[in-house]
Amino acid sequence: MKYDHFNEENLWKPGRLAQRCRDRLHRKLVSGLSVTRVFEVGPGLGEFADWCRRNGIVYRGMESNDRLRDRLLAQGYEVMPGRAPSLPAELPDGVDAIFASHLIEHLAGTEEALQFVQNAHALLSRSGGRWLILLYPDIDRCREMFWQDYTHSFVTTRKRIDDLVVDCGFRVHRSGRYTACFFRTSRLISALRHITPYFLLPRKIAWFARLSYQQHSFTIAERRPQATGP
Repeated sequence: MKYDHFNEENLWKPGRLAQRCRDRLHRKLVSGLSVTRVFEVGPGLGEFADWCRRNGIVYRGMESNDRLRDRLLAQGYEVMPGRAPSLPAELPDGVDAIFASHLIEHLAGTEEALQFVQNAHALLSRSGGRWLILLYPDIDRCREMFWQDYTHSFVTTRKRIDDLVVDCGFRVHRSGRYTACFFRTSRLISALRHITPYFLLPRKIAWFARLSYQQHSFTIAERRPQATGP
């Protein structure tokens, strides 16, 4: 299936301001994890890849969309073809963290979500890595906006994802909610969506504003070491 809605032709973002916001979000998520090598599943337009490059983090990715993958390859990123829940058996030189932003909700139900997290655990185990970083829409907060994307098939909430990763051999290191790049004030900022006059804005800008004001969730999970025998 070709999923090509979120591309540059359909999206509007306010240039440098959007980049600074994304940079702060990525920095907050990775802070304190001692990550030097990452593998991203579903890099899309390459925003996290760009942040990794500028911060000296070795980056690899896996992208199912041919057009997006070719675009990233042309920019010098190492991106392989593939579609979750499948993941590569191993990665050259190992990996510290697997990063997946707004991907897990696109998987076809609970079985695929379980398979994806189990595959992530196996890849981290074989590659010496520790961290799984997931960002996802929280239907408890997004409500009807969750269903505006026709490929959202696995319903995501903070508790559902936290329970999922624990059942797959991780422990929850940190989880919470965010709006744009804000964490502690995310609920207050998200409230602005109720008073923003979207009807006065051009369609693409109005849609960007709606998305930006949504309160999403994140889960940072640490792979539990396997028990050893006596």
